[in-house]
Amino acid sequence: MANSSSTKQNTESPRKRSGLNSGLDILEAIASRSAPASLTMIAQDIGMSKSSVHTLLTTLDQRGYVRRLEDQRYTIGIRAWQIGCVATPLWMSRVAGPYMTELVSRVADGAALAVLDGAETVCIQLVESTQVVRVHDNIGNRCPAWCVSNGISMLATMQDDEVLRLLPDPLPRPTEYSFASSAEVLDKLAEVRAVGHTVMRRAWRPDTSGISLPVRGIDNRTVAALCVSMPDYRATQERMDHTLVELRHTVRQIEQEFGVTDLDASPFPKTGGVRAAE
Repeated sequence: MANSSSTKQNTESPRKRSGLNSGLDILEAIASRSAPASLTMIAQDIGMSKSSVHTLLTTLDQRGYVRRLEDQRYTIGIRAWQIGCVATPLWMSRVAGPYMTELVSRVADGAALAVLDGAETVCIQLVESTQVVRVHDNIGNRCPAWCVSNGISMLATMQDDEVLRLLPDPLPRPTEYSFASSAEVLDKLAEVRAVGHTVMRRAWRPDTSGISLPVRGIDNRTVAALCVSMPDYRATQERMDHTLVELRHTVRQIEQEFGVTDLDASPFPKTGGVRAAE
């Protein structure tokens, strides 16, 4: 499970500049900030002149995709929210939410549902623990997939060559326990495929552990991952074993709602795929 820090990595190839791409860049720049953004901030974020950004912001404001505040800063508008509400992750979060609430009541630690976006996970549903000492997260938070249990669970359902195309080089290491190379990530994925679940300790935050399983959709392909996170000192083997039993039960319930036809099939590939030379 993630904290509130953004870890977005620009691992994509440069996009061809166009009016549409620039408008989308503006929306993403505003959405990535925890507070409304000024014209200067947005222009700096996307590398465009303020005059060009202002022209696009005016159009987006008129269409309802952004909203200009009284202090001349900008935030995401209601139209963008309306379109986002029909996206598949929102539907998945609504379906999974009640089952996640039941899971948290049984394990007494928080649960998060995440999807994969490139080499990052995005939290789409969250049920926090009621314990005083707990792991905090926010819906919409992004984490490097190779550092969190739900990210590793989703990567493990892919072929190794697909994973290698996603991972940045070199790998950023948020803690001393984070993987130092793509080879170490692939070794972890092989372990996950063998045991059927993911356990990550202190790789994203030095005081946090998590356990996760992939979640499949209607075509039996992995669409998300569900994890339970807890303070590392509470992650005893006994507690992890109990959490895994409850997690499996919850994932099975969610997959039934998602329309999975073969609940007993493994989400993991039979082989890891093509592995790059190390």
